[in-house]
Amino acid sequence: MIDERNRLQTVAGLHGLILAWETDEGILQADYDYGVMISEAPATGGVAALRATAVMDRTTEALLELSALRGIRATLNGEVVADGRPRIEAFGNSWPVTLRAGENHLELQVTIGEVNNRVSARLVAPDRTPLAGVTEVRPHWRGVVEELREPLPEGRNLSLWHQWNELCARPPRMRLRDESVHSWRRWQDAFGAVLRELIGPTGPIGDAEPEVISSERLDGYRRDRIVLWGEPGMAIPAWLLLPERPNGAGIVSIHGHGYVYGETVGITGDERSEAALDRHNYAYGARYAERGYTVINPDMRNFGARRDAEAFRRDPCDLAAFRLEQFGANLVAGQIRDLRACLDYLLAQPSVADGRVGATGLSYGGRLTMYLAALDRRIACACVSGALNVFRERLTIDSSCGAQFVPGMLSYGDTPEVFGLIAPRPLLLELGTVDGTSPEIFAMEAYAQIQRVYRAARAEDRLDIDVFETGHIYHGARAFNWFDHWLLAD
Repeated sequence: MIDERNRLQTVAGLHGLILAWETDEGILQADYDYGVMISEAPATGGVAALRATAVMDRTTEALLELSALRGIRATLNGEVVADGRPRIEAFGNSWPVTLRAGENHLELQVTIGEVNNRVSARLVAPDRTPLAGVTEVRPHWRGVVEELREPLPEGRNLSLWHQWNELCARPPRMRLRDESVHSWRRWQDAFGAVLRELIGPTGPIGDAEPEVISSERLDGYRRDRIVLWGEPGMAIPAWLLLPERPNGAGIVSIHGHGYVYGETVGITGDERSEAALDRHNYAYGARYAERGYTVINPDMRNFGARRDAEAFRRDPCDLAAFRLEQFGANLVAGQIRDLRACLDYLLAQPSVADGRVGATGLSYGGRLTMYLAALDRRIACACVSGALNVFRERLTIDSSCGAQFVPGMLSYGDTPEVFGLIAPRPLLLELGTVDGTSPEIFAMEAYAQIQRVYRAARAEDRLDIDVFETGHIYHGARAFNWFDHWLLAD
């Protein structure tokens, strides 16, 4: 397969990514990805210079969006657009530019130690729709597979990558069309119904029937190890944190992929576990209990006490999701069923009032927080950390967690649409500037769509983003006060 393109590339349904760059030592190209791997780029003093030329058939106003909120100095036609200094704010990677008729020369000076490995830029219209008037981009992106015994005609798509790319390029069929309240209500009912149908039943089956395994007193709260039943034959181990001075509200605390021993409630079991707790600021469940929240923190399927030692085969998340799908079951549905059983039990605690329960999590925990809050309106407030990305982007990289996907959903909507189902309830999103799981271009693309939904719901004051200058961690700078404001105020 040989495929040479000279337009701004459409990758992951997010138009306008320039995939090929010229350097002093040759051409850098992405290998079926949305950006070049900057760690492999030629560099001087830790700075890599990338160049591309866009040819326009007319003068056009546009946005230049960079793949980082810091560390990229951009010039267009010899004029500085971005100076590389941090702009730690929502849409801090976006710069208005004017593209002239004819050639436009774009150069990036990338400080390698300050950016995510995948570096890219895109040119879009000011409203972030596809940019019109582009006739050519140089250097061209050229994909070549291994030589064939018999040559085939050039320009024919032979790789499945092209099919994935074209499918991802199609806009979701159920994206919110306009920002009227009427349209939002109709959209929320319709997309919510489709999502529930695709996921399948998520309600707990029968009573939780809790069993307390152990109990210990810590500074300001009691930590119980409990086991619940979410469905026949499937137990849910969880930690229940009961504050000595409860504030009347509860938190469903959901861990991420690094969870083994109970790190989100401050429990570690080895040096790797301790390092994960420190690196990710992971013990947020314990922090909420210290503030008076009653907290339930379950071991999700495939993690903690439910972790199966199958890493030698393949990604255990992908394997679990694949197995269940063969029987018409979805792992997301199972996780939400367990979380809803935990939510039932949390609301049964005398220290928790109806309407005063929030949900929060990091990484995979952030993804499950998204689904839980979208599907269960008893979650009155949510904070999602390290999961402001889009599935279309995740499908174009060399690794992504199959346990996060709902089969068939991408025809109708992506993560912004699922986040949008939380409106008008309060939602805080955390984004680190060098969080490789949530590249800034895609995070801002998602946030722009979520903003549209909250504007339509007339709830803009209930959506916020905390952009901070570090990596894949639970930041917490706004999160704790966010829950205090929305769950504790009379």
